[in-house]
Amino acid sequence: MSNSKIIITCAATGASMTPSMSPYLPVTPAEIAEQSIAAAKAGASVIHLHARDPQDGRPTNATEVWQEFIPAIRAGCDAVINMSASLGATPEDRLEAVLKLRPEVATVIVGSMNYGNFKKAREQGFSEADVAKFKHQWEKDSFGPKSYDVVTGNSFKKIDAMIATLIDEGIAMEFEAYDVGDLYILEHHLNNRKVSGKIILQFLTGILGGITSEIDNLLHLKRTAERLFGDQLVLFTHGTGMVNIRTAAYGGLMGTHVRVGQEDNLVNKPGEQFKSNAEQVSKIKRVFDELNIETATPAEARQLLGLSAK
Repeated sequence: MSNSKIIITCAATGASMTPSMSPYLPVTPAEIAEQSIAAAKAGASVIHLHARDPQDGRPTNATEVWQEFIPAIRAGCDAVINMSASLGATPEDRLEAVLKLRPEVATVIVGSMNYGNFKKAREQGFSEADVAKFKHQWEKDSFGPKSYDVVTGNSFKKIDAMIATLIDEGIAMEFEAYDVGDLYILEHHLNNRKVSGKIILQFLTGILGGITSEIDNLLHLKRTAERLFGDQLVLFTHGTGMVNIRTAAYGGLMGTHVRVGQEDNLVNKPGEQFKSNAEQVSKIKRVFDELNIETATPAEARQLLGLSAK
């Protein structure tokens, strides 16, 4: 698999990083919209989004919060909108906002795992003592002792129901995989429910509980995915933590599309934080420019992803 042009996805805010970790993490709807539009202008052709409670920054899937920034991003740029559908106890909970706002793409996580969120804090330079001083209790819980009990639950039944609903609604899916075993879970589901368009697959590497971001692992994931899904496959690579830009560079050299952004990493180098999502997009675009790797416009991204023209 080799792409003539590389799609850059910007994951603008996510659900793991917290306001106490960086003043540059977009939290309010206005901040999320502003940074997303700026990232698109910097070269991102897909914006991957989560919603946050504007009062304290905690993750939320409340439709009324999503409605405060999705229309603004649509009006401010022509990037592909990709809404996360990862928060909620049931498929209906996870898809409620997606079905109301109808993005071009919605995410479906295809595996469960022990989710070591506490490692993310350490990778961003925060000790346990630092975490204990975070402003909000939910932030302390996210990285403190309670985080050792966290398991992401994505059962076969839940995944199947989400895929069925999104196929029926005509909304494209991005499947998120933590490890190589997740690829076989996805194969099982797609043997039962055929996706007529492209199979958009995102590797989420570097999270404690899933596969790490070393190049050998990325190549194994890529070769396995290509063997399982063939010409339908559209593959994205990203790594969590400070290896994020390096992992995106690996992805570009392997011929996959890539993802960067404040969801996955806040730190440019030890002691220096990225000041925006646009700064991250500009950095990976600069790397690709130096390597003579062309990046896709939003219109080209839609064509590569099998989406309708805007």
